[in-house]
Amino acid sequence: MGIVLDRYGLQYIPEAHCYLRYEGVRIDITRSGAEPTDPIDRFLSEEAIVPAQIGDYKVQLHHRFLRSWLANTDMVGSRSFAEIWKIREESIVALAQ
Repeated sequence: MGIVLDRYGLQYIPEAHCYLRYEGVRIDITRSGAEPTDPIDRFLSEEAIVPAQIGDYKVQLHHRFLRSWLANTDMVGSRSFAEIWKIREESIVALAQ
């Protein structure tokens, strides 16, 4: 994400992320450069969901969170939700390359 965020002069964009909690331990097999059981210790918000909510519900939750974040931060200047979402999508593409 760094290259894309740098291009737009942003430090970060909050990202919705799913992980598994098993016997009280957070397990994340999707993080690059980390072991699945390495601690996940920084969250802006956390909500338990069921597997059926990983699709549309998670996206809607992410949209609501980003809209609230935009309304309460001055880090992004006058960028709209649509602009921030577009930058987020570019960042995800960059990570996949």
